[in-house]
Amino acid sequence: REHDLLRRVVVRDDDVDALYGAVKLYLAQMAHEDLATHDSRRWAEIIELAVNLEHAGDLIEQMVGKLDHHKRPRHQAFSDMGLEELLGLHEQLQANLRLGLSVFLSGNQDNAQQLLREKRHFRLRERKLAHAHVNRLNRQVVQSIETSALHLELIADMKRLNSLFCASAYVVLESSETGALHHEDNGAE
Repeated sequence: REHDLLRRVVVRDDDVDALYGAVKLYLAQMAHEDLATHDSRRWAEIIELAVNLEHAGDLIEQMVGKLDHHKRPRHQAFSDMGLEELLGLHEQLQANLRLGLSVFLSGNQDNAQQLLREKRHFRLRERKLAHAHVNRLNRQVVQSIETSALHLELIADMKRLNSLFCASAYVVLESSETGALHHEDNGAE
């Protein structure tokens, strides 16, 4: 199952890479220094989003590769609680991606501030889940012991993905007249 998923993800990542290359070449043809200030800023925002999505695609491909490499030959599975935690974190990650893309497209400051709150919530949840996993190890849950490294790596990878997906909030809040970024988030990761 993971091996089929890996093949599909590799194809999708190749699509993302091709789109990234096309966006990059298109933007490279524009002399962004000749653009009006707003257009020049948007040019930079588009290239930043494209870079972030390309990195995210690579990271997702690596994550699925880890699943395929670790689980298939060993026939190991996450504990029920561990799998539930990973799936919940994945759902939150998807919601943050949708909100991040919405912020990028709309430039809505309220949504950007909400995205930063969600980023902090994700960070707190990620830490809580890592601690819960270590507690399962302490209780000698066999499935948790067998998949420990993979479980913790996937949580860390999802944290990196979340940062990429939430970057659009910083662009919106940095460009706002209100200085909302300084009030809402100190920029620390």
